[in-house]
Amino acid sequence: MKLCFPIALAASTIVLAGQVMAAEVDMSKLTCKEVGAMPAARTIAVAMWVSGYVHGKAGNAMLDGDKAHANAEKIADYCKANPAATLTTAVEAVAKS
Repeated sequence: MKLCFPIALAASTIVLAGQVMAAEVDMSKLTCKEVGAMPAARTIAVAMWVSGYVHGKAGNAMLDGDKAHANAEKIADYCKANPAATLTTAVEAVAKS
């Protein structure tokens, strides 16, 4: 039973992300302002991508939900202060702090 929930959650997340991010997006050029203007469901898909990007670069396959949430809030704060910055710049700035 414990294994069924994570599998169902992962499957539903993949389906949601696929529906929300139907159009191809160059994540290296996506600005904070553009992310802020997205509907909530699309923002969730972007946050999932950011988490995978950061963990992939670090070679870390572990996910700490609390830390991911805290980092997402830091990125959101950075983006509010720097709307012209790219999302990848925001991620790098938060990672350095």
